[in-house]
Amino acid sequence: MTTLPIEIKNKDKGFVKEPLNNIGVKVKSEPTSDITAEIAEALRELKEMQQRKRLSLKDI
Repeated sequence: MTTLPIEIKNKDKGFVKEPLNNIGVKVKSEPTSDITAEIAEALRELKEMQQRKRLSLKDI
C-alpha cells in the first residue's frame, strides 16, 4: 500500500474524490480544511460588517 499526499482546492474536492472512491482508494482529509473554511467565513463576515453603514448618535 502507498500513501500519496496531495493538495486539492475545496471546490475541486468532489471532482477528485468520487473517482478515487470508485476504485477503492481511502480518501482522508485533514481537519485544517475545516478551520480554513471557518476563518474564510469569519473574514467574509468582518468585511460585510465594515461595509455596512455606521450608526451615528442620531440613529440611537
